[in-house]
Amino acid sequence: MLKLSKKSDYGLLIISKLLHTDEFVSLSKLVEHTRLPLRFLARISAILARHGVLASREGRVGGYKLGKRFYLLTVYDFLSIFENNLHMTGCQDVNKKCKFEDMCKHKDSVLSKL
Repeated sequence: MLKLSKKSDYGLLIISKLLHTDEFVSLSKLVEHTRLPLRFLARISAILARHGVLASREGRVGGYKLGKRFYLLTVYDFLSIFENNLHMTGCQDVNKKCKFEDMCKHKDSVLSKL
């Protein structure tokens, strides 16, 4: 089972709240909907905006909405923003040798999807 950091988990919460609108949503509205601390939500939103996952706009009608890059992301791409070590299988980690690597029929298909 994949264990997510709080940053990834909260990032997914933010995304889930923005999925249903094309409008910019203010940080205060996101805090209200997610119940996350403002400072932490602002930090995670800024990271997602830096990666193009969110679009941001300043000002009275500003806030965040899904960015263009969001629609091109895989789950792996999204999680890689926050996770330092995201090896779902042993063969992904170049520092480890899987004893089944020579006979594995899934390695190529798993790695091609990630």
